[in-house]
Amino acid sequence: MNTIEPVNLKELHETDFESLIKFRIRKILMICSHYDAFILEEDGQIDVQIYREYIELNLSNPPQFVWVTTAAEARDMIAKDPGIDMVICMYNVGDKDVFPFANSLKSEGHNIPFVLLTHFSKEIYRRLSMQDTSSVDMIFSWHGNTDLIVAIVKLFEDQINADVDILQIGVQAILLVEDSVRYYSTYLPELYRMVLLQSAEFLKETLNDQQRKARKRSRPKILLATNYEDARTLYQKYKTNLLGVISDVGFVLHRNDPPETEKADAGIALARMIKEDDPYMPVLLQSSQESIAAVAKELGVGFLRKYSKTLMLQLSEYMKEEFAFGDFVFRDKNRVEYGRAANLKELEHCIKDIPDHVLLHNTSRNMLSKWFYARGLFTLASRFRKVQDSHFASTAELRAYVSQEIHDYHALTGRGVIAHFDKDTYEKYIWFSRAGEGSLGGKARGLAFLNSLILKYRLTDKYPGIKVSIPRTIVVATDYFDQFILENGLQYVIDSDISDEEILSEFVASRLPEPLVEELKVFISTVSSPLAVRSSSKLEDSNYQPFAGVYSTYMVPLTENMDQMVRMLGKAIKSVYASVFFNGSRTYIHTTGNLLSEEKMAVVIQSICGTEYDGLYYPMLSGVARSVNFYPIGNEKPEDGIVNLAFGLGKTVVDGGSTLRFSPKFPKKILQLSDPKLALRDTQKTMYALDLRPGAFKISKNDGINLTKEPVSEMLKTFAYPELVASTFSIADNRMVPGTGVQGPRVISFDSILKYGRFPLPKVISDLLEICKRELMSDVEMEFAADVIPESEGSECVLKLLQIRPISEYLDDKDTSLEDVKADLGKLLVTSDMALGSGHIIGMDHIMYISPEVFDSAHTREMKEEIAGFNAMMKKEGRSYLLAGPGRWGSSDPWLGVPVTWDEISEARMIVECGIPGYQIEPSQGTHFFQNITSLGIGYLTVNLATGSGSLDMETIESLECVAEGRFVKVYKCPAELIAFIDRSSNRAVVGF
Repeated sequence: MNTIEPVNLKELHETDFESLIKFRIRKILMICSHYDAFILEEDGQIDVQIYREYIELNLSNPPQFVWVTTAAEARDMIAKDPGIDMVICMYNVGDKDVFPFANSLKSEGHNIPFVLLTHFSKEIYRRLSMQDTSSVDMIFSWHGNTDLIVAIVKLFEDQINADVDILQIGVQAILLVEDSVRYYSTYLPELYRMVLLQSAEFLKETLNDQQRKARKRSRPKILLATNYEDARTLYQKYKTNLLGVISDVGFVLHRNDPPETEKADAGIALARMIKEDDPYMPVLLQSSQESIAAVAKELGVGFLRKYSKTLMLQLSEYMKEEFAFGDFVFRDKNRVEYGRAANLKELEHCIKDIPDHVLLHNTSRNMLSKWFYARGLFTLASRFRKVQDSHFASTAELRAYVSQEIHDYHALTGRGVIAHFDKDTYEKYIWFSRAGEGSLGGKARGLAFLNSLILKYRLTDKYPGIKVSIPRTIVVATDYFDQFILENGLQYVIDSDISDEEILSEFVASRLPEPLVEELKVFISTVSSPLAVRSSSKLEDSNYQPFAGVYSTYMVPLTENMDQMVRMLGKAIKSVYASVFFNGSRTYIHTTGNLLSEEKMAVVIQSICGTEYDGLYYPMLSGVARSVNFYPIGNEKPEDGIVNLAFGLGKTVVDGGSTLRFSPKFPKKILQLSDPKLALRDTQKTMYALDLRPGAFKISKNDGINLTKEPVSEMLKTFAYPELVASTFSIADNRMVPGTGVQGPRVISFDSILKYGRFPLPKVISDLLEICKRELMSDVEMEFAADVIPESEGSECVLKLLQIRPISEYLDDKDTSLEDVKADLGKLLVTSDMALGSGHIIGMDHIMYISPEVFDSAHTREMKEEIAGFNAMMKKEGRSYLLAGPGRWGSSDPWLGVPVTWDEISEARMIVECGIPGYQIEPSQGTHFFQNITSLGIGYLTVNLATGSGSLDMETIESLECVAEGRFVKVYKCPAELIAFIDRSSNRAVVGF
């Protein structure tokens, strides 16, 4: 039976790669003649070589070289500069002070590696044998090859960092045993080059620069021993993290033993000791004697002829095969191959297909763990190192465990990062990727930040019954937008006056860059749900100017026909590009003080959260949550936040439709549900869903053209879990009954979730708002959707976080009180106890007004057209106005209020929503319209004439000079500029003159 702890993504975490290679050699003191310095600096270009190698490793601050010519100068330099990390001395016959200098450094406590480079000859060798070299850490043979300097630096860094990196973190190592100075001076640069090149192959499955940098730091280290004693000590110390051992055959037994005491079979003895300790440890013997090959075969170790012309090629092949550097090759005990994997993706497939005996053969020898360690996959490797076949009741159970571990690790590494989109390696585990090299844009930046917070706070599986994530996402970066505009000659659109429809037609008829089309095909091949195509401009969702809803969002149904899917997705992307130049966008950009020519558009493509029901696709719920509640009631506090929730797609919420409004701190206290009559009147009646018929897909300036608006009562009949979202009004009992088990009118109440806690949604939302507010250091607004996980049969749901944006702050006018302003007014026109904004609102000398007497919700579209015309007139005259009238301004539902868009009221500086008898509309805080109005500092007042909350002096307004009049809308000229003041601390406001 499996005794291994079950897979838990919260426990799986990536290694802290920042703690690797803590010691770096940053400054090297070179003692050499002027001639040697010239060779190194001018001919060998040592600085350039070192720099290139460090860039390749993604390491900062390559070593700096300080040059001196004598030991005396070196002593002075070390005294002046404590930052010297290594001394390299170019030894020649005439320099007699080197060895006393090295001895004095060590005796004075300077624990600096001291390396001797020399051109080996019989005379040099003879003189060295006569010197006290005990304070010289290593001697190398110098042939003018600057790659030896790189190898020396890496060798000492590996040696000094070994205890932490190998023993504590799990970095692997190769033990090289060689006593010939000439040989290891030639061999080490080649071995390091091989290790670095082989390690570079492992980087292909990393997702971004951060992961590449981390994996490069985890490359295997090389440990050098020049005698039997050191070799044995290093093996015993690091054996659990050794990839293998490469050893000479003949060498001395102890450090500083004279060469003539060399033991001819020391390497054989070492190999025998290692194999007795660990039969699976790879050992490679190297010798110039062919006869050693037979001994190696008898010991079960590898053998290479030391001076073979193909030595390095043979060594590379051996390391790939035995040191886990190459593909993982599934072989049985007879060495018959059954499969091979170059990466995790291929390994996962192989695990499913190989025979049982092959799987057991490979897991019993800990080969998977070793392969993972060699690639820097320490978290996965450490888990597999603990696995024994005896932990499992059957091979099927073992196979399932191995597959699940790899799957979960793969999924983990794909979350919380922004992956570079690579069409050759992209797969379903990659959760957030960037196509192109430009900016992500504001919306995508927020989404990427949410993704990182989910990982940082381990939110995915934190809450029972709810899995938290973002949708699978690819971002088409802004450089593709620039390329699209340039290649299709669309620059002229910036200064043109053509209509929105003409702009859209021109853009849709143009061609996307071919590389982008190819990348889209790869992405489409991995998705299994419809796609949302959202704008993500450079200006979007930035502080103080969020651009919420200014640009278009399109939803694309999924079809199995790849060409058709690419065409639909391409049209949606081009339509988002076109929306940058629509009239409404231009107006908003101008109002915020930005330039259209500077705007760049990225595009976010996301899987849509939801399920198909009878050809329509939608989630269980969608919502907008804000960390600040501008209209708290009862025990609610502004900092408790507010949530607007709807059944179906989120267009209901962001466009100002009827939604359920509640505080996440008080989810059981909902004003709309406090009375059956209120519930029947004020809750959601219609919902949005995506039409999945590919033939129904259209492109229009109206980005909701592919959505269908349906009665909630009808949609609940086909929805799989109506009891989760609805309650029923029992006519007989005159009360609301949870669920849909009785006959009667249905009400979207989400009682099962909010009142009875089927899922802890309020807690999750509240925590998320708190986290995001803390991390962004400002109040935030978050869009989300949730749907039932089908296989859970209603017991679990997934919460998809769609967007995060900051809520703009208002500047307080603390030196002015509302009562003082009110006292100074000659005539009071408007008062409000639910006002949004701060301080004085200036510049208004007109009032655009719809009288309650002429207001008719059946004609709000006509009112919208009249307002747009009068707004254009005011814009032309350079005047600003106060806008007042019944209902919810900016709602896409014409039955709730006048469905104006931003560009149609761009000259308004204050807006008043009026509730009138029989027409009470809850103030909406979750709409894009509301977010943009408030972020621009436009005053937003709510007056309820039916309940007496606030006041609107209609008689005085209608007595003013009327300068423009339509069927429903009138424009009045004020005798003086209006005085308007909002007290943010109390949410009260006054307007008058």
